[in-house]
Amino acid sequence: MAGTSARVLAGENDLARSVDELAVCTAIRPLQGNLFEISFRAPEIAGRAQPGEFAQIWVDTGPVPLLRRPFSFSRADSGSGAIAFYLAAIGEGSRRLQRFRPGDQARILGPLGQGFTLPERPGRSALVSGGLGAAPFPLLAERLQARGEELVWINGAATRSGLYPDDMVPRGIGEIVLLTEDGSRGQVGRVTAGLLPRLQGLDRVYACGPNQMLAAVAGQVATAAPAPDVEVSIEAPMGCGFGTCLGCAIPLLGRGARDESLLGLCCRQGPVLPGAVIDWERLLQQPAHLG
Repeated sequence: MAGTSARVLAGENDLARSVDELAVCTAIRPLQGNLFEISFRAPEIAGRAQPGEFAQIWVDTGPVPLLRRPFSFSRADSGSGAIAFYLAAIGEGSRRLQRFRPGDQARILGPLGQGFTLPERPGRSALVSGGLGAAPFPLLAERLQARGEELVWINGAATRSGLYPDDMVPRGIGEIVLLTEDGSRGQVGRVTAGLLPRLQGLDRVYACGPNQMLAAVAGQVATAAPAPDVEVSIEAPMGCGFGTCLGCAIPLLGRGARDESLLGLCCRQGPVLPGAVIDWERLLQQPAHLG
């Protein structure tokens, strides 16, 4: 930031746990609008991926070179070696992936980043997603259910075409709440309208979506008494994905020893962070990520 002093915190994103795997596309499923799910066979990554972590996919199949693109794991099955990503064709990287067909290959680096914290003891959790923010929740829901967690999934979008498909939602989730801003499906409103009446009795809130939505969720959770723990998956433009380029700096609360602003790296401290450590006012001034 021009005219300010900032200190970037180091992180624990250990590349020693990541692999750069040549993955084979096994399926691509077109969904409503520009949404799609793409699956790969990548046994090494599938055995390591955790909910909330991401991969850097090299999709340089065109005449113009392109950096790897970061996408959250939507599914990961160590038994079959399958991984999947839930995407929208909104950037050059995701548009190239949309053109993949079974048998096409891509180099995938992962897992990367810090994922969601899984509870030591079962309780009650809310998954709060906005639009593409649903991407990491199928994997998270499966891992939480395996620990006996009771779940409610509050899923919102601008219109019904942006909602995560019903037949792709893991079975056994106790309650699913749908909201659309235009009222085309479910309740009319944003995800905070679905979360507020369900805050009491929650132990944890996991949120993923646009940063403005995440700020609203974190603020709403902070008003509860007692307030459940809240973790958010932050959006930031990434280059390398492992802390070298420093392109995904995000503002954190607090000051350094020399009274400089604190910055974290989305790819190292995040993308999942406790909602209480983020300087939301400064974060919302930053550009959104496009895939």
